[in-house]
Amino acid sequence: LPQLVLAELMSSGELERQLRFLRRRHVRRRDAMIAAVRTHLPDAVVHGAAAGLHLMITFDAGFSDTDLAAAALAQGVKVQPLSWHCQRPHQPGLIMGYAANPPAEIAEGIRILGQVVRSH
Repeated sequence: LPQLVLAELMSSGELERQLRFLRRRHVRRRDAMIAAVRTHLPDAVVHGAAAGLHLMITFDAGFSDTDLAAAALAQGVKVQPLSWHCQRPHQPGLIMGYAANPPAEIAEGIRILGQVVRSH
């Protein structure tokens, strides 16, 4: 049954329409996150904007990214510290997903994150 459903989606063109819709939506969300980072975290460096549904940002700072992620979570913004994904010494950073939230919520989350960074 799943193969028949997939075959119908492909032959009808509905799968391609859905993929185009998702691509446009994710580009808008990614662009909203990058714009908000530039506005509220001007010292952060954005990595990985060309692919995926997450951005990585790094900071040239002396704070702990795990402390920063915990402080952001206390304010309602969920991010992952880059150190969870690294084996070697690195700059502090965050992994931030943009697939699940609309642009306005992304911008608000990054604004709050900017406040958290300034308090560190």
